[in-house]
Amino acid sequence: MIIKEKKIFKLTPCFDLEYDTHLYSYFLSMEGLVNELIFSNFEDIEDTISKEFFYKLNQILPIISHSEIKDAPFCLKLNILCSATFNHGLEKFIHDMISKWLIFGKNISINANRSMLFSFDKMHLKKYFAGQYFINIENSKNILLLNKNLPSFLNELKLIILSVQRTRHILSLNHLTKEQKSLILKTNLNHIIDNKNIVNDNYIYQVSKEKKLFELHDNISKLIHKKPLQLDKNIYESFYNQSLIFKNKFSIDKEKHLSRIISFQYIFKQSIQDHLLNGNKNERAIHIKIVNFSSLNTKESILGILVVMNLLHENEYFEKSFILEAISSVIKDFKYVENSYIVDHRDDKLLSFYIEISKKSFTLNEIKELKNRLKNEFQDRMKHVLNPIFLPRNEEEILRNIVVLSKQIQYVKDLPQVIISFNKQTLKEISFIVILLRLVKKDTLSIKDHFSYSKTFLRLSLDESKIVGLLKKKHPKEANIFRVSLNKFNFFRRDYSLDLRKARQEVVKELKNIIGEFRDFNGGMLAKQCESLDHLKSLMPELKKSDEFLLENFFYSIRPGIMQSILDSNVLKTFFSKFLEMFRKTEFEKMKIETFNENKYFYVLILTHFKKVKEDIILNVNKLKYKSFELISSSVELNDIKFLGYILKSDDTKIISKFLKTVQSIEHKKL
Repeated sequence: MIIKEKKIFKLTPCFDLEYDTHLYSYFLSMEGLVNELIFSNFEDIEDTISKEFFYKLNQILPIISHSEIKDAPFCLKLNILCSATFNHGLEKFIHDMISKWLIFGKNISINANRSMLFSFDKMHLKKYFAGQYFINIENSKNILLLNKNLPSFLNELKLIILSVQRTRHILSLNHLTKEQKSLILKTNLNHIIDNKNIVNDNYIYQVSKEKKLFELHDNISKLIHKKPLQLDKNIYESFYNQSLIFKNKFSIDKEKHLSRIISFQYIFKQSIQDHLLNGNKNERAIHIKIVNFSSLNTKESILGILVVMNLLHENEYFEKSFILEAISSVIKDFKYVENSYIVDHRDDKLLSFYIEISKKSFTLNEIKELKNRLKNEFQDRMKHVLNPIFLPRNEEEILRNIVVLSKQIQYVKDLPQVIISFNKQTLKEISFIVILLRLVKKDTLSIKDHFSYSKTFLRLSLDESKIVGLLKKKHPKEANIFRVSLNKFNFFRRDYSLDLRKARQEVVKELKNIIGEFRDFNGGMLAKQCESLDHLKSLMPELKKSDEFLLENFFYSIRPGIMQSILDSNVLKTFFSKFLEMFRKTEFEKMKIETFNENKYFYVLILTHFKKVKEDIILNVNKLKYKSFELISSSVELNDIKFLGYILKSDDTKIISKFLKTVQSIEHKKL
């Protein structure tokens, strides 16, 4: 390219020229390179330096270009101009990238290179880096490989430089949530300062707690520049590995947005690793970043959602369908952007994924709701891989059940007797074993005929059918042992646990449609529980769908279990409503207790972060030895908060006072 004779952009080197003729010539050659790179990206440049121009220049950095590819042998020149801020260690990384990855599968030698740190004349506040690398391409085979690999190589190089620069900038300014600020600040101070003993953990904690993190901003920035190798010696290599996961997934116009995603992925992983090193291996850590692509030239608004979380168990897994379900529970009418789902499984203990959703327009409230609620939604939907259960049929138990059911039929008009038990589950189905004992009459159809004549979703597998006795020496008693299977996906709860109660009730309902009325011998209490839960839900029509899952956990945790069926639903409604209100509005450190009286019931609600506190309360309360119907309890865990609630059926002030003192005695203990 031909450059104007007059160099518009004068440079100031970041070193003393010392009136060395050779050094000054080198400086002039670098000044020419910088001007060449600027002119190649701006057609019309005024002869004056303006802040507006430098703003435009900084927006397109880094500038990376190369010389024309010719017939072999020839020398390829790679040129780069970028900001020097937060880019220490860049030159070594460029050397390594060119050597290892410019021509895939070959180690390339850099025959010569020149580089310089500088600032623009009269604009000394910002430093820049310019470099040029000379690589000999020796044969035509290398030229073919170079033509194929060079465009993606330059894009990856630009992406990594942007990502590292953005990450270091974020770390220096701490533009994160309070929790993330504290964790990352602590991590990087430990890296930066040689003598870790001078970092006082309690002091750091108090600083973050008192919202004084920004007071350390200047010191952190200086330390990052003063000791860059202590920050992360392999940060560029780390980002290159991350960029490979996103390779060919994004167009060039999303490059800067992608650098933000990779930056936050790196920061979140560092934060979670620090979280685990601090002894929190049994606690879930979830970090979420939502990137809005509305500013891009797209017909629809697009949100990119990055999530990094730790895995607590080896058999945990998370997949795209769970993510989309979680998002749909927060906002409606969005679309999944095809081929945008990217998952990073490189670390056994960490899971990182990225997904994009689109909509005509996302409101500020919708984005806010996603930020506030997605963490809880994801946490609830973590799934565990279940191993198949090998359980051969227990002949002794079946014979015993047949004898029990046979004794229940004493009259001709008695209903058939049925026992339904869980059998097994497969990847797609769940099955139950059914023992049906009935009287056989002239017009009685076989079980196979009943199923064949009905349009049922149940799949039948008949084990055996036999006569086991006679009623009044005249009417045969027939025992049928069979298995029914059905699709299990309709019975997944929000956390992807399988709701056996619901599945069994569906089997009971369908069997009655197939064979007629019968007595559910082992399901009476279960049916009553389901009715009570449905009635409780009907009393709370305003309850959010996300809270229904919590209500079910609350209901089935009530002890004694019989109280789930016989306790007044209005009492349970009051109990749960107060818990929900307390959970949403209360901030506490160790423990929080609330009490109230209503209709001869004394309620105690306890929230704590510590499992030991909850266990100690339960242990001490059990020592009081209340009668089973005098004291009702419920225990739920939600987002690392343990809830424990009691209903004391008494209006005696002495009994209430003794009970309350027992609970509060734990609160005053030092953990």
